[in-house]
Amino acid sequence: MAWREKSKKHLKMTSFNIAQGIHAFDYHSRLNLIATAGINNKVCLWNPYVVSKPVGVLWGHSASVIAVQFFAERKQLFSFSKDKVLRLWDIQHQLSIQRIACSFPKSQDFRCLFHFDEARGRLFISFNNQLALLAMKSEASKRVKSHEKAVTCVLYNSVLKQVISSDVGSTVSFWLIDTGQKIKQFTGCHGNAEISTMALDANETRLLTGSADGTIKIWDFNGYCHHTLNVGQDGAVDISQILVLKKTILVTGWERAITVFRPQNFNQFFIQSEEWKGGVQHHDDILCAAFLPPQTLATGSYDGEIVLWNNSTENAHHVLHPDYQRLLKSKSDTEPEKLPCAGRSHSTHPMADQSTVGVCTFQIDTEGNNAVMRLFFLKSRKNIAATGGANLVSCGGSGYVRFWDTFKKKLLAEFLAHSGIGSIIMSTDKMNRYLTTGDIDGWLKIWNIEEYCLNSSKNKITQAPTLIRSFRPHEDRISSLEMCELSGRLLIISSSEDCSICVTDVCSASIWIFGQAKHWHIEKCLSLPKRDTNLMESKIQEEIPLFSKEELCLDPTENFLLKKSNNDSIYSVRPSEDISLSIKYKERNSYKKKTQKYYYGDEVIKKSCSTFRSLSISALKELPEENKPAFLLHPEKYFRKEPEESIPKFQTLKAVFDEKNLFPEEILDREQNPSNYVKKQIMK
Repeated sequence: MAWREKSKKHLKMTSFNIAQGIHAFDYHSRLNLIATAGINNKVCLWNPYVVSKPVGVLWGHSASVIAVQFFAERKQLFSFSKDKVLRLWDIQHQLSIQRIACSFPKSQDFRCLFHFDEARGRLFISFNNQLALLAMKSEASKRVKSHEKAVTCVLYNSVLKQVISSDVGSTVSFWLIDTGQKIKQFTGCHGNAEISTMALDANETRLLTGSADGTIKIWDFNGYCHHTLNVGQDGAVDISQILVLKKTILVTGWERAITVFRPQNFNQFFIQSEEWKGGVQHHDDILCAAFLPPQTLATGSYDGEIVLWNNSTENAHHVLHPDYQRLLKSKSDTEPEKLPCAGRSHSTHPMADQSTVGVCTFQIDTEGNNAVMRLFFLKSRKNIAATGGANLVSCGGSGYVRFWDTFKKKLLAEFLAHSGIGSIIMSTDKMNRYLTTGDIDGWLKIWNIEEYCLNSSKNKITQAPTLIRSFRPHEDRISSLEMCELSGRLLIISSSEDCSICVTDVCSASIWIFGQAKHWHIEKCLSLPKRDTNLMESKIQEEIPLFSKEELCLDPTENFLLKKSNNDSIYSVRPSEDISLSIKYKERNSYKKKTQKYYYGDEVIKKSCSTFRSLSISALKELPEENKPAFLLHPEKYFRKEPEESIPKFQTLKAVFDEKNLFPEEILDREQNPSNYVKKQIMK
């Protein structure tokens, strides 16, 4: 090995001599460790500066080790041996955490290569011409599960007051919002293919399910499939959104063009897609879309571009981007612009036409930092065209939320909703008063946007709107969000890859999980008085002055324990905190070391968040002067020595009445009422 030290030009070299040799090795830069896959069935850990002997030896394999790979974030190590056994090790304790034995390659003569994707917890192992994928699941807990597999999408049917959910196992479930009871379930809707997204028609009488098998199916609520839309042309696609309009059904997610179906042509069971007249205007895959009546359509892509369309003519007219805006020429004026092929490998793309606004060259986003995952038009802001202000909201990569003015084609505001978390999703209510955002760690934040960006300004706003709540109802990535209104209160329905579906009120701290043993009566629970969010926010600022910027967003009432009240179906809330100092083999962020527990009857739900949020050190308050008792102020009255002749007839009971054994109140009682006092002492 060789390395160049700081402020030195020459390379420093060293070598290790291992008797029987090794098959492979890996280096951990943070721990400064080298792991070697030994022919002698051992995995050795070496310090690069100590060549005489390893600093640790991992025993457990019964055949020679042929591959090793560090799990850098968790300080763990994968190893694979000739007898087709995969082991996961804890480096600090030098113990084997997990052993997986299976027949990966069928032949005995194979070469093994590792690649571990830490961001998604997936281990790829190649065996000659085979590729194996191992997906890591979150640690098992007693958490209530709504589905057997990861939930991908959730919808709310306001007509039937039901919640509809789907999962990766191609199952669709129907739940009553008022009680959380499952009323029916469709299995095998798309065979074994994952249902990635769903949508309801305008009348909320038909359900559309989109799957990775390249089809969309239209169902009634009795489980009968009326039509199958061929989206992927008999191939697998990644459908991210289905947008149902009056005259068209738009599908996006896996290519740069919009896939369109026209319901007036639905005269057969199998329906083929039709041509979108506007052609291809995006440089990358379209991930989402939103519609503003009567004819404005917005589509967002992986590279951060938002294209505005006229839905009637199907022509694009503007492109919005955080770094630039440009005008698109119509087909009648010029030929359509030639775009680079699909993919994310292009570094730059020149924009030399006269319609370019802002910059003439932009960088293609290959990391998805600007990816537009969700788009929503703020339809309640009807007079925004005249007064100015934002009427479109977007979110996605890097945890940012952006507000746009589609009339002036301008970015008005952007703020970091979730820092250091990557991609986020969002939802808003019909009146556009609240915005809910969710991230890949299971955190939800609720923002008040009723008065946010109502007027246009020259400078871009970077201050975030008022944060109402920040809490973590899920243990894994939030896959879908839905906001609905019930009994005059706003509810937030969230689904997650942790197999659960939760519902909560905008302001209250109570969280209900679909599938829990105890049914709730949500209308009774929502009769509780509303919280004063302004007071709560000021209380956070005053009582927790040492919070970080991210932790200041946390609501102090979110760490709670659900406790059964007099009515078995209603739960009240009180703070609770459990701290564990010896949790093994579990990753902990600096602000996620506290264990939360949610109790629903006999069911326990464990959650992870910070152990100590802040430490406040201050001077002790001076205690007020206390009034001294009478026997301290006048001890001669209560503790004077009595002459022996004063109690001659009690000489035989001297030990009983010795003043050394008596309290001041007993002495007083003896002087005032001797006979009763003697009786008390005899009884004792």
